[in-house]
Amino acid sequence: MKKFILLLGSAALFLSACSNAESELNDFYDEFTGSLGEEQGLAELNEQYNELEGTKAALQEELNNADIEEINGISEELQTNTEERLGLLEEERTLIADSNEAFEDAREAAEDISNEEYKKEADSLVAAMNARFDAHETMTDTYTEALEAEQTLFEYLGEEEITQDTVDEHLNKIAEYSEPINEASESFAAETEKINQLKGEIEQILENN
Repeated sequence: MKKFILLLGSAALFLSACSNAESELNDFYDEFTGSLGEEQGLAELNEQYNELEGTKAALQEELNNADIEEINGISEELQTNTEERLGLLEEERTLIADSNEAFEDAREAAEDISNEEYKKEADSLVAAMNARFDAHETMTDTYTEALEAEQTLFEYLGEEEITQDTVDEHLNKIAEYSEPINEASESFAAETEKINQLKGEIEQILENN
């Protein structure tokens, strides 16, 4: 009878350990999703940015058949457009920085997970989030440099005398940013996809226990 009681006690301790492990994983997941809440405005910023890109494309189209006075006027509109896009990039940078700061609680929570399998899942997600933050920083830094190069061109278009050769030099400078931007964007998208996959795996663990 005494042995039977001891076995029950052992079983109870085991169940308690499982419950505690799931609680630790759940705490990590809550901190993770909380950090994502800081990024709620990203979709809206992206929509605004794309609208400004559309406006820029239309203004550039007008340049093809414009005389010098019209070019000077369009130049002012393009400069304003670029300033607004730079402002949106800065807003996005702030959102991601806030998310990164909030995610520090998730990093700490991951360290407290005692179950090896659960900790592996959490650590993988932490690594992916860190890589995503780094990719976003590279992406926004490169975008900012490209927009500053565009702004230099648009300011030049506001001068009284402009030459095609100088315009081409500016365009070639801007074109140099195309590949780095694409690489950074692809890296950011890949890490985001990886995070969504890991997020789903952790949700599955929590739902099944």
